[in-house]
Amino acid sequence: MDNGLNHKIAEISTLMRSQLRIRGRDLHVQYRRAGRLLPRAVRRDILYLLDTSALGDNPKLARMINHDKISRAHRNIVDYLQGLDPKAQMWTRILNITASIAFALIVAFAVTLFVLVQRGFI
Repeated sequence: MDNGLNHKIAEISTLMRSQLRIRGRDLHVQYRRAGRLLPRAVRRDILYLLDTSALGDNPKLARMINHDKISRAHRNIVDYLQGLDPKAQMWTRILNITASIAFALIVAFAVTLFVLVQRGFI
């Protein structure tokens, strides 16, 4: 396998660990754990890099590797991952949880009020 490809895969793995907080022994495990946290284009690029790394193990198949496409895929993945803000994602997650709890409380209050009105207590 090409040493430059190994370096690119290691860089992406490190970025996924730092930006998305996804742990795993290699990029393939991290890719599976990331799931829909990544856009479709980024997932496709990661799969291309993983498939290409498997081709690089065989000397005859290594000639089929398109280095321009590898560079493009690497650049797209790195640009996306570096553009993420882990703190903003955390706050968004906290706000979403808080909003869903508030919505559930409002619905429970409205149902309780409706039942009380229907029974004639209010």
